[in-house]
Order: sequence, then C-alpha cells, then structure tokens
Amino acid sequence: MAAAIESTGRSSSENILTEVRKFLRGASNERPMGRESHTKSALYLLQTLPTARFAVLEHLCSVFDEAVSEHLMQLMLNNSENPVDENRGHLDGVIQDACGVLFNFIKTGPQAWAPIISSWSLELLGQISQKYASHRVVPHANSLNELLQLWMTCTPTKSLMEVATECFAAMIQGAPDTCVDALLEASVKYSPHFDWVVAHIGSCFPDTIITRVLMCGLKDFCHNGGRSADMEMMSEERIPKMASVVGILGHLASKHSQEIRQALMKLFEDSLNTNSDTLKVTTVPFLLQLASMSPMLLQILTTDLIQALTPSVLNKLSSQFANWKGSSSHEYESFLTLVIHLITMIDVGSYQVLQFFLNMAEPREKPGVEAPNTEVQQTCAVLLNRLVTELQRAVFHRHRDGKSDVPLLASLTPQAILITEMLLNSQGQKAECLVKLLSFVGLYNGEDCTAEILAYIITESKEWHQLKRFLELQLVKEVRLGDILGRTTCKLMAYLQPPIVYCPQRLLKNVLILLQRESKTENNSVIRSTLLFYMRENWESLIPLLSHTDLTVTMTTLKILEIVCLTRPMSSVSAIRVSSALIIVFFKSLELTDPHEAQLSVRVCKQCLHQLCHHSFTQCILLRFLLEGLTNRDTSFLFGAKRRTSDQTQHRDQHPKVSLLEENSKLGTTLTLPRSQSSVFHAGIIGSGLRSRSSGTGLLQEHVKRNKRCLLDILHTCSRQNFHHNVDVAMETDAVHSVPLRAKVRPLTLSGDLCRMIGSLVTELTTPDVLYNNRFWPEEDSLRFTVERDLYVWKVFEENPVLWDVIELFSGNSLAMCRCSPVLKSLVAALMNHFECSRLPHANDTPKQNESACRLIHCLSRSLLLPDPLKYVSELFALVTSYEAYLILLAVWKYMKENPPTEDPEEAKRRVCETRHTDVVRAILHSNIDKMGHLFFRFFKE
Repeated sequence: MAAAIESTGRSSSENILTEVRKFLRGASNERPMGRESHTKSALYLLQTLPTARFAVLEHLCSVFDEAVSEHLMQLMLNNSENPVDENRGHLDGVIQDACGVLFNFIKTGPQAWAPIISSWSLELLGQISQKYASHRVVPHANSLNELLQLWMTCTPTKSLMEVATECFAAMIQGAPDTCVDALLEASVKYSPHFDWVVAHIGSCFPDTIITRVLMCGLKDFCHNGGRSADMEMMSEERIPKMASVVGILGHLASKHSQEIRQALMKLFEDSLNTNSDTLKVTTVPFLLQLASMSPMLLQILTTDLIQALTPSVLNKLSSQFANWKGSSSHEYESFLTLVIHLITMIDVGSYQVLQFFLNMAEPREKPGVEAPNTEVQQTCAVLLNRLVTELQRAVFHRHRDGKSDVPLLASLTPQAILITEMLLNSQGQKAECLVKLLSFVGLYNGEDCTAEILAYIITESKEWHQLKRFLELQLVKEVRLGDILGRTTCKLMAYLQPPIVYCPQRLLKNVLILLQRESKTENNSVIRSTLLFYMRENWESLIPLLSHTDLTVTMTTLKILEIVCLTRPMSSVSAIRVSSALIIVFFKSLELTDPHEAQLSVRVCKQCLHQLCHHSFTQCILLRFLLEGLTNRDTSFLFGAKRRTSDQTQHRDQHPKVSLLEENSKLGTTLTLPRSQSSVFHAGIIGSGLRSRSSGTGLLQEHVKRNKRCLLDILHTCSRQNFHHNVDVAMETDAVHSVPLRAKVRPLTLSGDLCRMIGSLVTELTTPDVLYNNRFWPEEDSLRFTVERDLYVWKVFEENPVLWDVIELFSGNSLAMCRCSPVLKSLVAALMNHFECSRLPHANDTPKQNESACRLIHCLSRSLLLPDPLKYVSELFALVTSYEAYLILLAVWKYMKENPPTEDPEEAKRRVCETRHTDVVRAILHSNIDKMGHLFFRFFKE
C-alpha cells in the first residue's frame, strides 16, 4: 500500500477532502470503518496534508496500543501462534505500512521529520510501557533484561523502537542535543518503566549518548540546581533530568563502563580549559551530584578523578572557585558538605582517597614538583576535620539514628594496618587526624579490628612518640569497647607464640615501657584500663620466651614478669613451668663473661625468684631445680666442677664392635684383687680402655667465685621464710629455725618442711642409692662394707666443690643437717679411710682432704651436732699427723654413733661430750704440747 501511495502524483484537493472526511468519520465512529481502511486514510493524509500529522500520529498511537494489548493477551493465554482475533493479522500489516511511511519521511526529510517522529515514538513507547507495567505477563521494572526481551519480541514495540533508533541515527550528527533531550524528558516522565528503551538506544549509540546525556544533564544542572544553596540535598524534583542521566549511565555501565569513564573525565578536563565561568564553577559540583546518586559513578570518580587531581589541577580549581567562594559562601559550604557526604559513601578506593586528602593537607616539598597552594591545603584540612566530625556522629549515633552502614569505614577495615603504619610515620595534625580516624574504624568494626590496630602499634613502634599513639587510641576506644585492652593483650600474646612472626624484642620492649609508665603514674587523673591488669591474666604466655636464644629477649621478659608480680596464685603446672624456665635463665646468666651484664641478669632473676618464693610449694620446686643443677653435667662446670673430655657414649661410638665375651675371657688371666679402695676405683670401661681424665672447668677462677656468690645469694633468697604467710606448726620440729650465717650474709630462716626437703634432696643427689640413708651412724667396723658408697659420695663432692658451700649455707640448721646425716657420714668415712691409709707424715700434706675435714667439722659444729670441745678439733688438723687426724675423726664418729643427729634443736643444745669421747683429743694435745699448748685451754678449761 505504501508503494502505491508513493507512486501517486500530485493529489487533487477533492481527493484530500474526501480522505479527510473519511478519516474524521472513522475517528468519530459515525460509521463503522475497518482498522486497515482507517489507517490507510490516515497515512494518505500524513503524506499529502502536513497539518494533519499530529492527528494522524495520535491515531497511530491507538493502533500501536491495540496491537500491544492483543499481543499481551495472547501471551497470557499461551496461544501466541494462533490469534484469537481475526483482525490480528491486519494490525501487523497496518503497523508495517505505518512504519514504512515513517521510515520514508526520516530518509527523505531527516531535519524536518526526525525530531517530530523521534519525540512521538519515544512518547508512545513511554505511554505503552507505563500503561502495561502492571499487566500479568509484564516483568517488574527492576528486571531490565526480562523487560527488554518481552518488548523486543512484541511487533508493535519493536517497530516503534526501530523507528526511534532510525531517528537517532539521522539526528546524531546534526542535532544530537534534540534527540537526547527527548530521551531524557521521556525518561524523567516514565521512569522506571522506560528504562528498557534507554538501555536499547544507548547500546546502539554508546559514545554519543553518554557524551550528550552528560552535556544535557550539565546544562539542566546549571539552569535548575547548579546554584542551589542546598546542593547536597538536591532531588529529582529539583533537577528532573539528573535521575534520568544517572539511570541511563547506569544501564550502559555494564558494557560501556570505559566509555563512561572517558566521558566523565573529558567533561572534567574541558571545564578546566573552558571560557565559560558558569561551566568552570558548576562542572565539578555536577559530577559530584551524579556520584551522590549512583554508587557506580562514585566509584569511577573515586578512582579516576582522584588520580587527575594533581597539585597543579587543584591550584587551578582553587583559582576558578575563588570568586564563587567569595560571592556565595553558603553555596560553597554546601559544596563542601556534599564532598564530605560522598567521602563517607566511598566503598572502593577509600584508602587512596584518604591518602590524597592527607597529602594535600600537609604536602611534602619535593624539588621540581609543584605543591598545592595554601588555599588548597586549608580546604583539604577543613574537609578532613569535617570528615572526622561526620564519622564521629555516624559511629556514636549509629544505633540511635537507625543507620547501620558507613561505607567508608567498612571499606577502610581491610586497610586498617596500612593506616596504622601511616600513623606511626606521621606527626602533627596529620597524626591527630589518623588517630581519630583509626578510632572510628575500630569502633565501627568491633573489638577484633580494634585489637589488631592496637597490637600492631605495640609491635611496630620504635620510639615513644609512636607508642604514645596506643594510649591515645585506647582512651577513645574504651568508651565503647570496655574489654578492648584485654583482647589486645591476648592478640599480643598470640603473636609471641611459635612461629613468631613479629620481632619479639621490640614487642616486649614496648610492653615493658607501657608497664613501667603505668607503675609510675598510678595516680593519674585519666581513668583507663591498665595493661598490667591484663598482663597478670596472660603472663603464662611469656614463659616460652624465657628460653629464647636471644638473651635480650629473655631479660626483657624477666623485667615484665617482675612488674607483673609472680606472687599471685597459680596452678602447679604453671609454677613448675616458670620455675624451670627461671632457673635455666639463671644458669645462662652465670655463663656471661661480662661481670656487669651478668650482675644485671642475675639481679632480675633474683627478683622474679623472690616473688615466686611467696608460694611455699614453688619455693620447694625452685630449690630442687637449683640443687639439681649443681650436679648436672651441663651446668655444674659454672661452679668449678670438672668437665670430662669423653664419656661412655663416646667410647661406644669409638669401639662399636667390642665383644664382651672376649673381654671377660681376658679378665680370667689376671689376679683377683681383694675388695679395697684400689678395686673400687674402676680404671675404665671394658673394651674402651682407661677412663679419660677430667679436664678443668674452662672458666677463670674469678668467674667461678662470682658464680658461687650468685648461687649462694639465690639459694639464700629462695630459702627465706615468708613471714607474711601463716605457717601452721604441726609439731615441735616444724617451728621456724634461724640459721646464723657469716657476717656478710643476713640471717636465714627456714621452715620445718623446707629443712627436711633441702636435707633429703642433698642426700638424694649425692648418694648412689637409698641404702644406709638413715640418720644413725653405725659401728666403725662396718665402714669396710660401705667403702664404695662412701667413695662415691666423696667423688661427687670432689667433682662438685660447690656442694661444700651449699652444706655450709644450711649447716646452721640442725633439722636440715639431720636429713644430710647419710652424706656427712660418708664424707667422714671417706676421710677416715684416707688418713688411715695415708703414707704422708702430716695431715696438711694432703691439702684437699685436710680442708674438707675442717669444713666438715665446721658444719657439724654449726648445726649443734658436735658439742664442746669436739667442735674445735678442726683447729688441730693443720698440726697433727695423718694418723692423728684419723684418730680425731674416729672420735667424732664414735660420738655421732652414740648421739645420732636429732631433728630437735633443743635436744641438740642439751647434749654434752663425755670424757671417753675426748680422751683421744687430750692425748694428742699432750703428745704435741710443744705445738698445741696454746690450744689446750680452748679444749679443756681445767
């Protein structure tokens, strides 16, 4: 039909009049007329009578509307292939003819017809979309893809879309603003039902649509809202096209995000170089207004615009805004408020934005690089201050205002450690701003994030001004998170557990600094939780660090434990762990060659051990560990013990194939010696040759003496009775015993249980077995049966001479020495055996045994086990012969046999020495009266 109309020549007036009457009769329903005939008449008038175009286009609206209604009815009845109306096929033909005429107009007269047809088609599409939006088969407006699929499979709407697209193609080069304005107006009027039209047309002309949509939006913004005092509160009613601009760009973002980025940045760059004062001032607010209405656009501006805002660009913007700021301060303030609002809404690139404002507020001067001017710096500083205030309001009024999300704080959570690191490297206003910002990040995200921030500061701070940030953050965060310091302490202790990731020395040093500061400022007016309180709850986590290879780490840990105070109640497991670790540290400290360093280490150990000794059971544990260390091969050399150059294991390694049977066969060819002192000293191990000789200690004598002094001081500290504890005296011998030491040592007070433990432990460590471990001394004739045992005890004391010092330390206590009776008995027996068999004329010809005899008698006399005058016999050993020394010791033995050691000190004081016990001493004095005459009165006051 369209072809026939096109071939028709100039129509006569009569024909036009006839068609007008025919069209009017069909429109007024005076006479029934078919849809096809009526439309044919309308199209004829459209081509021949231009003034009738609006009436004809209105008629075509009803035709397309009817066709759409029939299509949706078919879809609802699920019978789209078999029409329910016989006129259905005629409507398709009518629509096809109408579109043919419209396409011809667009092709032949685009400048005249394209704007008219474009506006009509877009308006009709908007009406249809809105009218049938609630139809059963039409998807919801939010389901854009489904909606687009429905309408593009509908012949009427598809044809209209093709007409509109053809109009855009014809106008896109010559009058793009006209078509874009029509699209925006329809979008404003029929959104969101019109979004599918925008999406389709935009996908056909992405570059042009995006650019022109932005330009049209900017013009509308300048005309309607660009000078508003409430810029941050603009709405769709105030700037109608803004929402449409955002909607169109949102539809295109999925496939054309890069084009949108380029268009936005080009718009910004053009505003820097334009001659229009209006565009210079309104472009940036326009872009920010778009960002406030679309998270997608905000993300684009966050990433791209921030990179474009170099110091030179900021300086230029500052000069462009100068007049605006001076003439309309309220508008400028609204602009800044909008900026703050957008910053709080950032969820991508928030860390970069924060860095940008901080660097611009306090820039670092770089040679050859332009710096932001003072105005820019002040503006950025103002924005940061307002941002902090806004975040404070959002965090503390979060629940009251019903707002649960602050995108900026949520997005900064993964960057919390980076911000904390920035804080540690910042000072001045920048640091103060970061402190507040980190406080709000922690408060917003809860205790885990906050504890991680605080723990990182303690872990990484190298100077006091950095560590001080911990106190500043703690003061703010404890307002809402009361237990945050406890969580932080637990996290710090977790960092110290293996595998240790952070530097333990720095962490421990900072903890120590904070604890020392708390101990010095106990009366501080600022109310806050103390790290000391929580360290007392978690101090056990520090125990493994006492065995750290770095002595500095160990010493720092000890200082922390000293401040934490180990006097608090603890479990037996914890007591054993910390006691063992402290004793190991003490022995390590004694290995130090620098006297000053060793003294400091021992002093800290002593203070910690003193605190532990407030618990009676811990006191026993410490003494056991200390005394066991005296005979341990790894630590005994510190006190003068000799080191063996080889041991049994080494011999086995050197001779792995020795046959015990062959060696026993060889033994059969030798003489069997009687059991005596010569047979009990084994020359070595079968198959391994002679036993290797013991080497020296490897330490200087001065070092050994220093170690002994430290040991005795520690033993004295660990043995003292704690009078502030109530001690239940169960029996008479449990009473407190005072041990008078030498002049340089304070009196030592021991409890009954501690006395028993010390004596029993010394006996356990120095005797080979439990046989003969009673306090009674046997007949002297029985010594031949205990020779090997006695020599074993003697050898232990010979290899570990510090045991003599330990015996002397506790010799003032009769209860402790009573439990040491088996050791004293073996020592006396070994000395008697030596002096009896000695071929040397004088006792002092064997100085080691002579000194041992004197020290032994001194211990027996101090413990009240020897009365007058036997307790003075040590003065005779330097003057007597070897055999006379044997006789003196034999007299002592007989007295001890008749008067066995007692645990009752009062009974020991009442004992006296009978004449038969002193006859030998008297005879020796008489026979050596020329040398010992001056000593006679001391022994016998006759």
